[in-house]
Amino acid sequence: MKMKKKKRTAIKSDEFDILSATWILASNDENPSMTYEGIRYRLGLPADYDIKGLIQSHGELFRKGVPSRRLERWKEQMRLDKHLPSWIRDIDDETTRKKTIEALSPEDVFRSQFRAEYDAPQSSVEVIDWGLQHIDRLRKASLEYREQTAKRWEIWLVFLVSILNIIVSILIALLK
Repeated sequence: MKMKKKKRTAIKSDEFDILSATWILASNDENPSMTYEGIRYRLGLPADYDIKGLIQSHGELFRKGVPSRRLERWKEQMRLDKHLPSWIRDIDDETTRKKTIEALSPEDVFRSQFRAEYDAPQSSVEVIDWGLQHIDRLRKASLEYREQTAKRWEIWLVFLVSILNIIVSILIALLK
């Protein structure tokens, strides 16, 4: 698949940054239906990044798939060069573009929980803010968990070093 190359700077993002960006795009894009490949393309993610797994693991924010009739309606518009996602629009070869559109299945598409209908409007600022706050709570919980795990390891390490110190002291005393 030959696409126009966009200059993108590689940045390291954690999964919560990617989740936040995806939430904003799914909430605010003119088209309520999003493709996993479109998110990967728009965020400049590597081809092997599991964006589908990330999105599907957050069912409180996103709906998996779309009804077949809804996808077919969108494909009809794309065939007329309307509502084309940027990753499809940037495919230079017309034949490849058409094959890519035809190959889309309901499993390649997702949407915001709050934009379930075909022509759903963009989400309100309050809904977008709710989602971002929710993601921030998840980020904080993950950070707290990692910190607690690190503290547990630290305690075990101190305990083991103390035991080793006692053993070494006993061995030195016995060898004298």
